[in-house]
Amino acid sequence: MLSAPPRTAGTARKQSAGRLAVALLGPALRQTPRTPLLLGGSVALSTAALPAALGAGLGLSDAALLCRVGAVVVALAVGFALDDRAARTTGVLPVRPLLRRVVRAVPVLAVGAVVWTATAVLARAAAAPEVRSLFPWGGLATEAGALTVVALALAALGLRLTGGEQGGATAAPGVLLLVIAAALLPDRFAVFLPPGHPHWTGVHLLWAGLLGVFLTGGVLLARTDP
Repeated sequence: MLSAPPRTAGTARKQSAGRLAVALLGPALRQTPRTPLLLGGSVALSTAALPAALGAGLGLSDAALLCRVGAVVVALAVGFALDDRAARTTGVLPVRPLLRRVVRAVPVLAVGAVVWTATAVLARAAAAPEVRSLFPWGGLATEAGALTVVALALAALGLRLTGGEQGGATAAPGVLLLVIAAALLPDRFAVFLPPGHPHWTGVHLLWAGLLGVFLTGGVLLARTDP
């Protein structure tokens, strides 16, 4: 009979980190700020639900706008995921800061993804039947993902500026300023394009690059305590 191969040190560390993450999940869920999620989810869903319920028959650009509003609101809510009023206590625990923050962020990201997906479904339903098949799921999802990662990266920066306690204080205004600045760009530099625009693919490669850059920066900022 063949015996199971011995566990390597790397495997043991991964299993230990997994067990620790599960143990941290309960306290993280209890400490996660719920108000931003509830408000953000309500605004995102209601904004898209009303025109869908009324059978508004919107064009693709207007349906995409509903989806983008939902993406911004979800990103603002997710920006508060890392807030930790007990940071001065949790900071002395024998747990890597990155693991602690990942455990806090993942459940909020999951809720945010569900809310945005539901918002996108409603936005598509609000579009005229003849254009629904052209709804640009991939591009809009890339924008939403990038905005959410930007919010988390700014939240990680905020933690470093506030002793590990208030990431949302930096994330919320940062995301709003970024979105306003992007919306005011001249047409040739626009990043919020109408579906079907000739530069749609190229601009969304830029969004994907933005996602990667801020994801890397956020991880680096979250690796250590202030």
